[in-house]
Amino acid sequence: MLVHDIVPPKGGPWCLVLHGLGDSKEGWKSAVPLIAPPGAGWIFVQAPQAYGPGWSWFDIDWATHSPDPTGVARSRAALIELLDHLETTRGIHGADLRLVGFSQGCLMVLELALTMDRQFAGIAAISGWIHALDRFPAGLAPTARSQRILMTHGRWDDVLPIAATRPQTAELKAHGIAVDWREYDKDHGLDPEREVEDLRRFLTNPRAK
Repeated sequence: MLVHDIVPPKGGPWCLVLHGLGDSKEGWKSAVPLIAPPGAGWIFVQAPQAYGPGWSWFDIDWATHSPDPTGVARSRAALIELLDHLETTRGIHGADLRLVGFSQGCLMVLELALTMDRQFAGIAAISGWIHALDRFPAGLAPTARSQRILMTHGRWDDVLPIAATRPQTAELKAHGIAVDWREYDKDHGLDPEREVEDLRRFLTNPRAK
């Protein structure tokens, strides 16, 4: 079972957070006050593979930014195990969950949303990319086109350049995926003004226009 911390909600929605490369379940806890919907509960999940002082969801070929498919599949299976555990032990269903992922975590929340036949309340995909687009549209889950997805990225990102992610998003839209794509003047991190407000608004009500 993936290591995770749970902070119960106080009348608000559940949010599950996946960190980026070399980080841990602790890394995004400080961002919660910036993006939290009122009364939200949080599930902070740690990736399974040690990486330096932190953790990783999968290996990367940095020359091409290609994820290792074996690692992606392993982490996908581990996340599904965790989701099943949360449902059976705490009654937290996919429809109750907003998934938030940064960088590698972004790729993993999109992997779940696009390929897992489970409806989520919303997907906030921050500063990341999409694994193996050539699987789609044939590999899309039946629920994929009804998922609410916010994708954000920085125009100055030199870790995962925006020029690589923009066309991926356009391809998803061409397959009928309802992606709300937003760009900010930021690097590989969080924009403290416009982006955090957009994230908070989306996590509060993913179906709002």
